[in-house]
Amino acid sequence: MSNIVIIGAGIAGISSALTIQKKFPKAKITIIADKFSPFITSDVAAGFWWPYLVNFPNPDLLNRICRDTFNYISSLVEKEDAGAMWQSGYEVNRELTEIPHWAPLVRGFRRLNEDELNRLGEGYKSGQFFTTLALEPTTYIAYATKEFLSKGGIIKQEKVENLVELTDSFDVVVNCSGLGARDLVGDKQISPIRGQIIRVRAPRVKHFFCDGDYYCLLNSNCVILGGTHDEGEWNMEVNQDTAKKILEENIKRTPELKGAEIISHHVGLRPFRSSLRLEKETIRNTNGREVDPFLFCVNELFVDHCNPQLRSWRIGNNSLLGMCTPCCRIDWKWKSSSIDV
Repeated sequence: MSNIVIIGAGIAGISSALTIQKKFPKAKITIIADKFSPFITSDVAAGFWWPYLVNFPNPDLLNRICRDTFNYISSLVEKEDAGAMWQSGYEVNRELTEIPHWAPLVRGFRRLNEDELNRLGEGYKSGQFFTTLALEPTTYIAYATKEFLSKGGIIKQEKVENLVELTDSFDVVVNCSGLGARDLVGDKQISPIRGQIIRVRAPRVKHFFCDGDYYCLLNSNCVILGGTHDEGEWNMEVNQDTAKKILEENIKRTPELKGAEIISHHVGLRPFRSSLRLEKETIRNTNGREVDPFLFCVNELFVDHCNPQLRSWRIGNNSLLGMCTPCCRIDWKWKSSSIDV
């Protein structure tokens, strides 16, 4: 029986665990993390499905990942405790854009005409109205954790200092440590993109609105207003001037927000890497024994735009595990030509 460990208990880690359980039902699967929901980066995200700023050289693979993710979230809508929901709204741009590749996946996609764009605000040159999905991370993580444990999964709270210490006990390591991989494996290419949001109670708001600068997204019991994308910024403190600007700018775009009750302010550090790192690696455990194969996988981030989904990969004669994660501004590169999708 294979003994598999996942490092990290965010939405990437728990999604990985469930997918691995389904793919390898006889495997012993353990999640190890030092922090858990609701005190992790995933809990700050709105969980909005929208492929955004994805630099992906393989359009067919990108479309398949987007479709599979969309279908997976859709399958959860009827489960009251899973956190999945439909929502409709507007995405507008200040430059002319083509119809996005994901348009056939969403419901009711249509381009906005000039009169509609003018009514939504000044300077918008293109846009669309559509119905998409959201998967609220905190609710989903609770649901997925319950599912994982009910199928024999194991969860341990401890801080992993290095990967070698795990190789005496586990056959495969799946690294979903996000920003923690910077120290865990010395990957200094990973850096934070700071995001600040406001959760408000605004029952009059019925549609989401995104224009590339600010966004207003729906959750089941609140509206999430954003946001910022401060590259290389580690500050976790709420900036009151930024919060004021986020609220004011969103009210300009969505007047129904006027008078909204502020519930809370949040800051999260999105892990960012210029390229996805997915490779086969052989290492020696503490007894000097070679552990081969060893799959090292950095899952950069769960963003509002695409929920990460796990696929199985075949390396040589061994079925192993790898992350397909369309991430914010990620260049997709394979480090091993022996990987077959």
